[in-house]
This record gives sequence, structure tokens and C-alpha cells, in this order.
Amino acid sequence: MPSHTTVLNWTKKQGISQFMNFEFYNHQKWVLIADESIQFGNKKLLLVLAVPEYRCSQSKPLSFKDLTPLVLKVSASWKSDAIAAEIKQNIDLNQIAYCISDTGSNLTRSFKLLNCKYISDVNHKFSLIIQSVYEKNKSLDEYTKALSLLRAQKSMSRIARIVPPNQRIMNRFMNLTPLFEWGIKMIHLLDNNELHDEEKAVLSFLEPLRDFINETYKILICLQEMKKVLKNKGFDDKSAKEAMNIFSKINTNSVNSLNVKKLIDEYFDDLSTTSKGKTVCCSSDIIESCFSKQKEIGKGNKTVGISDLCLCIAAMMGQNNTEKTRQAMETISIKKVKEWKRKNVCKTLFAEKIELNKIRERNYYRKQ
Repeated sequence: MPSHTTVLNWTKKQGISQFMNFEFYNHQKWVLIADESIQFGNKKLLLVLAVPEYRCSQSKPLSFKDLTPLVLKVSASWKSDAIAAEIKQNIDLNQIAYCISDTGSNLTRSFKLLNCKYISDVNHKFSLIIQSVYEKNKSLDEYTKALSLLRAQKSMSRIARIVPPNQRIMNRFMNLTPLFEWGIKMIHLLDNNELHDEEKAVLSFLEPLRDFINETYKILICLQEMKKVLKNKGFDDKSAKEAMNIFSKINTNSVNSLNVKKLIDEYFDDLSTTSKGKTVCCSSDIIESCFSKQKEIGKGNKTVGISDLCLCIAAMMGQNNTEKTRQAMETISIKKVKEWKRKNVCKTLFAEKIELNKIRERNYYRKQ
């Protein structure tokens, strides 16, 4: 009977079968989506996906079936020249239509080194827009400090029901919406006299910030709706107009909203330069989904680090069918799996710990 090890080996074989040779990419143009994982142990995983350009021109989100893994490799760090070298080794640069990634400097520099067109992921771009407009905003600083103090003082008190959600330290400008949703909800409860006197007293800091909270909440909600349009339909003249019509519903000429609109216009101008009348993909959500799968696989034992189980990511991709899977099982040997691991996966954190223990034990017995 097949054991769990057998099934894992089958999965790894399926993952390796998804990687294509250099010549495979020469028959059409491709869009590359690149990102690196968060730190797993002391290593990072670089993932570069290839998607046919014609598929990115269709007005619907990408799925795992549309993806071909181009690079799946582990390293202690990924610098721009190393990323560029990995891409160059696997695909003819003339076949790359454009690249999509977050705003990480190492990724953007690598595309520049390769002389490839670059599109910033809409999630991260909108986050940067919010950050540039609100980072030094005194009202936001006052609001977030008050929420932090309220959480610290009242989380275990009788009025814990009004405690605001936690603030994320990393990428906090991507996650402001829950804080302002809470503010809008509390203001509504105060206006309708639905809170106790103690709760009203604790929330008294909201009144001077009422206009700021209402305006910022509207901007954040509009940006979410705009992102939904761009993720589902891609970017072209029609979707850009639809997205800007959403923002125009704010009906405010405040400094903050005007600054946000100006930066969105600049982003859309950059996208228009790349699209040249075509529909282009401006979302890297699909690669975030891949990393979510990786986190789910590795959460059982985080001390292991990144192993060749990352091939599970590749195994999910492509148009798999019975015949293709049969060929993968018959033609890819365990020796080939081990060779792939040697080339693409460093020693895991778990292996490094075992090696360290062996050295300690050897030294101990020598002294004895």
C-alpha cells in the first residue's frame, strides 16, 4: 500500500513535470509574475510564474491552470542581480511582454537590469499611495495612538466590547480599513445613544476626528472597489474609466482626496504606457495564493524551514490530466527529484540543526 512518503514523492514528481525547457517559451509572448516569500527559518523562496500574454488580455482573474512555474528556488537572500540571472537562465528575454510584482526594490531593479517593462501590483501600489498621503498626517497619528492606548487599557475590562481591532505593524497602510470601519461603527453607536456612560467617556476622542474618519473611510472603501474592478477585468481604457467613476462618488475636494486622485492618475498613466490600448494584468494576487498554500503546508513544523515540499506549489499549476500525470510518474525518477532539490533548495533549517548536533556530539566523545 502507498505510504504518505509515496504520495509526497508523487506530488514532487508532478511539480517537477510542470517546469518547461528554454525552447518552450519561444512560441509566444509571456507575462512574468514574481515575488519572494516571507522568511521561512533563515531562507526565502523566490517564485516566478509565466502566464501567456493572451490570457492576461482576457477580462477575468487568473487561475492556477493558467500558470507555468519559471523559477522556484531557495536562498538566504535574493538580490536583484541573482533574480535577473535566474530569469535570464530560463526564458528568452525577447519573449517577455511585461513583468508584475510588488514594489520590492530587489524585484524592480532586477526587471530594470533585464530591460523588461514593469507593472506594479495594484494592491501594493494603492498601499503606497495611501502611505505617501497619510504617513505624516497628524490626525491619523492621533487616531491610531488613541486606538492602541484603548486596546492596551480596556481589552480585559468591562467595556472590552468596544475595543478596536489589532493594528498590523507590517504593511499597516494595506490594512487601515478595519480601523476606520470600527471608527464609523462607534460614531454610529454614539449618535444613536446606544452605549453606556463609561463607553461614551472612553470614546470621546472620536468627536474631534469625526470628519477625518468619515472622509478617510470613504476613500479606503472606494479604493477597495477600484481594486476589485482592476483585479477582475484587468487594466484598459474601459476599466480605468469605471474605476475613476467609483472614486468620483466621494464628492469631496479635501487635500487628502485630491492627493490620492493625483497619484492614482499617475499610476494609470504608467499602466497606459505599458498597455498601449490592450488589456493588461495589474494584480499579483495569484502568486500570493501560491505562498498561502506554502504557508499552509509548512505550518505543521516551522522549524524545518523550506524543503522540497515547495514543489507542491508547482504541482497545482497547469492543465493537468490523466495522461500528463501518468507521464510524470513514469519518466521522473526519485533520483531526478533529489537532483532538483540539490540545485534549488538549500539545506533546511532542520538539517542545519541536525548537523550542528552531530558536531557537538563528536566533540563531546573526543573529549571523553
